Amino acid sequence: MPLPLLRLSPRHVPQDRKPRRNGSAAPPVWTTLLVGLLLGSGCAAIGAEPLGPRKAGRVPLVTSHYIAPAGVLRVAWQRTLQPAVPFFSYHPQEFATAVASPDNQLVFIGSSEKTFYALRGSDGEVVWKRRLTGELAAQPLYLPAGTVGSEPVVLVGDDDGVLSAIEAATGSLVWTYRARGPIHTQPVVHGGLIYITSSEGRIYGLDLRTGKWVWQYEREITEGFAIRGSSGVLPVGGRVYVGFPDGYLACLNGETGEVVWTRQLSGEASRFTDVDGTPSVVGETLYVSCYSGGIYALDVKDGSTRWRFEIEAAGPVTVDASGYDGERIYATSANQGLFCLDAKGRKLWNQSFARQGELAQPVLWDSYLLQSVAADGLYLLNKQNGKLLQFFDPGQGASARAMAQGDRVYILSNAGSFFALTTR
Repeated sequence: MPLPLLRLSPRHVPQDRKPRRNGSAAPPVWTTLLVGLLLGSGCAAIGAEPLGPRKAGRVPLVTSHYIAPAGVLRVAWQRTLQPAVPFFSYHPQEFATAVASPDNQLVFIGSSEKTFYALRGSDGEVVWKRRLTGELAAQPLYLPAGTVGSEPVVLVGDDDGVLSAIEAATGSLVWTYRARGPIHTQPVVHGGLIYITSSEGRIYGLDLRTGKWVWQYEREITEGFAIRGSSGVLPVGGRVYVGFPDGYLACLNGETGEVVWTRQLSGEASRFTDVDGTPSVVGETLYVSCYSGGIYALDVKDGSTRWRFEIEAAGPVTVDASGYDGERIYATSANQGLFCLDAKGRKLWNQSFARQGELAQPVLWDSYLLQSVAADGLYLLNKQNGKLLQFFDPGQGASARAMAQGDRVYILSNAGSFFALTTR
């Protein structure tokens, strides 16, 4: 088999550099080198095997290469979920995130192709696949044996509003529930109920064993523009916290759905008011983002403001409570990049990206931070100082959030190729 070609880029993004007004930087100059030359020179760029000859009328979808000062990850295997993207397809996007069994023996992933896969963790071979009614843009939830039935079950929602409970080992359907509106977030299980949200401003409480409706709460959908996505559910004790497209965060009784309190976060904004990031809690502080309002730290009891950090086009937030010097809040901005804040809302660092666009929720992985960039790919950063350590270009960028477990990282590219990356 001929040696694959790798592409080496002088990609370098300085700390605190502000992106251009349109969110992109000047295109880099590419140099093509043979893999033998790369390896011989000690460059930390490792590529997957080539995908074979290109079909007539199709574009090359996957480049599979690393550009990095540090070689942390390499490609273990790759599986194509979208085998054919038309030549004139304009900026395709995939949003689904994988989930794996605790031992990484099975990996579950879907795509806009409406097929849900169980793949073998060792090599990506298909164990089973199941056709669903809608496109998949959410992360499934893996439940061990004894939670729903005698066998492990995977819960997955689709854009048709259908939540499916599927046996993890066989792909057999256990039950389904149809909500109103696309399901773009991972289901949450707490206290014998399953919580799901839809992008039309609804939260549902369902019976864990049967999937039957128990309660729902909804808010009126605002007129005008909204941002794609929806908030996931955060259960804490007997309460659940969830955001809505109208700019409100709600605290509800977890058993009945009754309102405990609501809090508007969008201020005077009349559009792009979405509270789409899933809230996080550390102690008595609730962290949440609003696209037009910025990053908030709220009192978990009544929603009163402890501090607010203003950023443009605020996206999802990830909180790390493991630090010896207090928690760190990682917040994304479609315009300004990735921010790291301390527990008092003070900026510690800000990292922008060469080509940006939408940023997925940051993923904590040991001492690292994984950041998917819609117009670019997957970045590996030092979570303490924001230093860029490694970049992976999966082909046409990565809108989907990465998933990390053990020594594995899983990412779905906008071209529909699913990658398992490993440290080994």
